[in-house]
Amino acid sequence: MLKKSDIEAVIKNPGRIRIYYQPVVNLTSGRLWGYEALVRGEGILAKPGRLFKSAAAWGLLGELDTACFWAVLAGGYPPEGYLSVNVTAAGLVDIDAGAYANPRLVIELTEYGYRDIQQLTGALSAWRGNGARIAIDDVGPDIGQLRAALHLRPDFVKIDRSLVRGCDCPVSNRQLLAQVLEVCCYLEAAVIAEGIEKPGELEVLRDLGVKYGQGYLLGRPQPGWKKAVMAGGG
Repeated sequence: MLKKSDIEAVIKNPGRIRIYYQPVVNLTSGRLWGYEALVRGEGILAKPGRLFKSAAAWGLLGELDTACFWAVLAGGYPPEGYLSVNVTAAGLVDIDAGAYANPRLVIELTEYGYRDIQQLTGALSAWRGNGARIAIDDVGPDIGQLRAALHLRPDFVKIDRSLVRGCDCPVSNRQLLAQVLEVCCYLEAAVIAEGIEKPGELEVLRDLGVKYGQGYLLGRPQPGWKKAVMAGGG
């Protein structure tokens, strides 16, 4: 686990935070849908997952989340499409929806430490009421994120790459993937598949009716806006 002082240094010096953008593509049309903003940087920022988990352990998750959120919005919105921003529950309730919500903004709720479901529902209602859309991130074999989706009724559900990886192989998680997609259909939530790396995976996801996707096959994270490369056409 990282030292508390190291995390506090990032919070106090948000200029260290670098934002990369990974394109999200409409898998049916092949057109760019938007971008997911990803936190990057040097030192402890080189492994953001470890940074956020350590922040949660030290009780600094909300402060770190807020610093990263402001760093993302400081970069503005892309020339076209949506901007998807990762926000934890701890950070979401502390950020003023009225000041930052935007019809082109997607709040992507991550898995680090959910608060009371009623409090979280109220916070999400404020964001929605001001025009933003809501996504649940990393829905996969762990039932926690799927349970959150059932309670929070998001506009989008992001399928974790653990279900996408190898879905074109005879022995895979394809059945579990199909079951998760059934739940998304019940919720009337659009699906975004993460971690698409092979043409075969892309073909299977299209056949299953997945509308949006991202991954190295479609476009790698970049420090600026860059269109995706759609493999296999649209």
